[in-house]
Amino acid sequence: MEQPGFTSSYRIAAARAADALKTKTLLHALVSRLRTAFSGSPGALTVTYAGGAAPHVLIRDYAAVAVGRVTIDDETGLYVFCEFGDYAADAIIVTASENRLTEEIALHLCDGCSRQRSVDTAVGSLVGQTMEDVERKLILQPPHHCDGDSTHAAFMLGMPLVTLCNKLAVYFADPVGDPSQAAETGQRAVGCRL
Repeated sequence: MEQPGFTSSYRIAAARAADALKTKTLLHALVSRLRTAFSGSPGALTVTYAGGAAPHVLIRDYAAVAVGRVTIDDETGLYVFCEFGDYAADAIIVTASENRLTEEIALHLCDGCSRQRSVDTAVGSLVGQTMEDVERKLILQPPHHCDGDSTHAAFMLGMPLVTLCNKLAVYFADPVGDPSQAAETGQRAVGCRL
């Protein structure tokens, strides 16, 4: 028995519809989660879903001023958080983890802490460490936040996937370095999926 043939334009339209439905579902779930996370916090933020051609989650402060937006990148499927404001015109956090996204939004918006002050504090805590140690720590963190997906981690770090995989292989094979550090933070060695 022959199966009906579908045209390539039908397949493309079906794939786009499936992606749009997935994006809409993920963003609606995020709205519910953020509303729960922000309820009871002082100066409560409001969270709304905006559909249309570019679906996104809009976050507003107590004065109804837009302070942030979350979208899902079409190519990678990662959450992209942009913070609005005087100090954070270009603050972007890209992650595959909804938990990480919620933590970052709470850090940047709930506490009134601008991204620049957070970055300055983080950099201040790194003073006195070698560049190799800092690089190791920065490269070992993203795979943990991306549930072991090296492609997403490489995107977060802004480096080619091959470079990330090579560095991870060195870090996990290096007996001189401190591989137990990854175990202490709950990370695991990740394989690169090409």
